Amino acid sequence: MSDNPANDASQNGKAKSEIVSQVARIVRKHGLDYDDWRYVAKRVRQVCELRPAKRAKKLPRVLTADDFRRFYQVVDQADDVQHALMLRLLFYTGVRVSELCSVQVADVDLEACKIRINQGKGSKDRYVLFGKSFATALRTHIAAHQKNRWLFQTRRNTRFSTRRVQQIVEKYADLAGVKATPHTFRHQAITWLTRHSGLADAELQLITGHARRETLSVYQHVALDGQLEERYQDAMKKVDL
Repeated sequence: MSDNPANDASQNGKAKSEIVSQVARIVRKHGLDYDDWRYVAKRVRQVCELRPAKRAKKLPRVLTADDFRRFYQVVDQADDVQHALMLRLLFYTGVRVSELCSVQVADVDLEACKIRINQGKGSKDRYVLFGKSFATALRTHIAAHQKNRWLFQTRRNTRFSTRRVQQIVEKYADLAGVKATPHTFRHQAITWLTRHSGLADAELQLITGHARRETLSVYQHVALDGQLEERYQDAMKKVDL
């Protein structure tokens, strides 16, 4: 290795680019399809004994109880009903911001207090839950916007972009004097349910879509049932937003 890290990085990048070009030529030459290539890549990793580098495990950042309530107090003071519903749903469901923006009115089951998340992270469909007391607010919102396709729509009748929701959260967070992003409320929801719901890890992962490869075999076989939903509802009653 040279004394110039920037030069080393440049040379490494060129080497990788050349390897990609060579491999691409081999794939095309032998007419490998996607599954063939996956097999070859897997065997190469095994033969070369390649292992992914261990990632540092960082604890998620969550708001204190006081900061959490102050944030929503500021949201309510702004008197924007759609913002208040949107930002509460971030917490109640623990969805990712991209998933929130993609929710259509047709995905919402007000009676069962469920929302279908279509093609979430990892191209997986799942259901998320929300509190029964929140269903009344959502029902009123939907009834007042009967022509809407998206659960939350802009004035131009388009869905919100992830960047716009990030800006909305940042605005209220600044006013409340806290640090928060949309993902903060996903962490907040999982932390709250872990502490108060009594749900098993596999059940929590099913609801939140927070999957890891080593846990897939455990929670794939867990279904959302009445008992699980009852414990979820009991936990969310304690929030009192």
